[in-house]
Amino acid sequence: MSIVKNNRITWVSRFSSILIFLACIGIFAPLIVHFGHALSPSKKTAEKGELFLQISDFELNSKVALTDGWLFFESQLVLPHEAQGLRQQANVIQGVSGWKFEGQHSNHLNGYGTYYLTIHLPKEKRDFAMKIPQIESAYRLYIDDNLMAQGGVVSDLKSTAKPGYNSEIILLPNDKSSFTLTIQVSSYHTAWGGLWTPIVIGNANDMFATQRDLVALSMFILGVLTITAAFYLIQFYLRPTEKMPLVFACLCMLLLFREFTNEHMLFVLQFLDVNFIATVKMNYLTFYLGVPTILYFMQLCFPQIFRKNVTRVCYGISAFFSVFVLVSPTQTIGYSLLSYQAYCLVVTTYLLVCLCIASFKKLPAAKMMLLGCFILGFFAINDILFAMDLLATGRFFSLGIVGFILCQGYVINNHFNEVRSRNEALSGQLQQRNIELQQLGAELETKVEQRTRELEKANRELQTLAEIDQLTGSLNRLGLQKYLQSCFERLRRSNEPSSIVLFDFDNFKNINDSFGHNNGDKILKSAVTITKELIREQDKIARWGGEEFLVLLPDTEKNGALAIAEKLRIAIEEQLSDSLAAEVPVTITAGVAQFQHNETFEILFKRADNAMYKGKRMGRNCVQS
Repeated sequence: MSIVKNNRITWVSRFSSILIFLACIGIFAPLIVHFGHALSPSKKTAEKGELFLQISDFELNSKVALTDGWLFFESQLVLPHEAQGLRQQANVIQGVSGWKFEGQHSNHLNGYGTYYLTIHLPKEKRDFAMKIPQIESAYRLYIDDNLMAQGGVVSDLKSTAKPGYNSEIILLPNDKSSFTLTIQVSSYHTAWGGLWTPIVIGNANDMFATQRDLVALSMFILGVLTITAAFYLIQFYLRPTEKMPLVFACLCMLLLFREFTNEHMLFVLQFLDVNFIATVKMNYLTFYLGVPTILYFMQLCFPQIFRKNVTRVCYGISAFFSVFVLVSPTQTIGYSLLSYQAYCLVVTTYLLVCLCIASFKKLPAAKMMLLGCFILGFFAINDILFAMDLLATGRFFSLGIVGFILCQGYVINNHFNEVRSRNEALSGQLQQRNIELQQLGAELETKVEQRTRELEKANRELQTLAEIDQLTGSLNRLGLQKYLQSCFERLRRSNEPSSIVLFDFDNFKNINDSFGHNNGDKILKSAVTITKELIREQDKIARWGGEEFLVLLPDTEKNGALAIAEKLRIAIEEQLSDSLAAEVPVTITAGVAQFQHNETFEILFKRADNAMYKGKRMGRNCVQS
């Protein structure tokens, strides 16, 4: 039941996620339509420097782009009041894609010149404004004879010219039906010169609203990038062995810096006092470093698909271009753009092929990664075609970035979920192993205790076997040692007397020879039994060797020991002689010795042994001391 319930919860969660995703698309779709309309002004062509605007030009779209028919004074910085007298020297040029001259195939990239246009406003009075784009790389803009805007310092000498961006919106005069537009431009610091995007005239309110919306969109994207980067930096801090969050955070930071180089966000860099050179290099570097960062992120996601040798070559090429941007002056780094775009096309193809392979192999999150790349690629192609004037949609690469981040965020979270699932599975297995180990440990402890008891018992038995004479059941020499040591200690501590009785069977060899060793062994056993019956519990008997025995008598003086030895002699003779033939009596001879201070056992034993052999010499069957 729990499995079915978990499956139901999983499907509900996924369905809810899909609905939320579709709702987000529904929210962004109107934004795309809005910006597509706002950023796609109608085009208007001037006739040899004269532009006649009609109210109908603003019906479909409230903005008009001044794209063609400009007069251009090459290598001349013409003032507004001088332009009319020099019209014959002017060439007709486009107001987009740099300063290209009609009938010529060459582009003048560095130098200076003047754009000139006479604009006739509609008879119906309206509030019109003009949007000035980025102009490479310094300009002065006049309406009639009035200087309205400028960026950098315009000069006919490279040494005195200074680059500077200043994209802004200016209001057009309402009290005039026509005016002249004069733009002096000098370009010594970039690879591009003149107007690359057209000047746009439109309803003032709409122009400012569009500018405000673009800034709001960029701020939204900057917020998404900042939060995403911070989130994944925290993930990396918590999981420093995982490179994926760090790489993705770096990618977000690159996209964040690149967003500041957009035309409508340059005011932020100007406020921060970022100069022209730093702005241009930031624009190129964020692009040149973004490509290998994306590639490395993909490689981390699918290391089994992306080949290291191929990616290393790509990283090397990107590093070369990036270093070129850092060390080269701004007027030359633009020449690398076309080459790098061709390289990006190759890398993009390789990425898509690898992602398709990963998707075909059904690797985790491969399809979502592929979707994110398609979203980013779709909006990038849209911007390229829009820049080439092949589409009239607008620039939406920033929205593509948001879609890409969402998809990649899913990929990373999916990776973390898999890691967490594996960790949970491993944790469960570890807990099971721990339980099994605890059970094994308990069983092992039980077995160890059991084996310990068995070993202790075996040691006791071995100790017993080592200290007991196997034939008679009495102590042997080793078994008697500890009792002897105890008697010596009591003698030294409290002067308590102790004695020993050493006895040996008389003519025991004759008994073995006449009646056999079995009967001899029986006599020895019986002698031990008789001795134990006569002595106290604390007294000990030990077989000292062969038919020789030693009796230890603690707390017994020599006279008491002599009495006990005599009783023992009589008992053995009376009880054991009957067991054999009458002509072979069973007797013992004993020697008695008392413990003395400062005496070793060897000396004590020697005295008892001498006493016993004294009795042997006196005729046997007696007790001596």
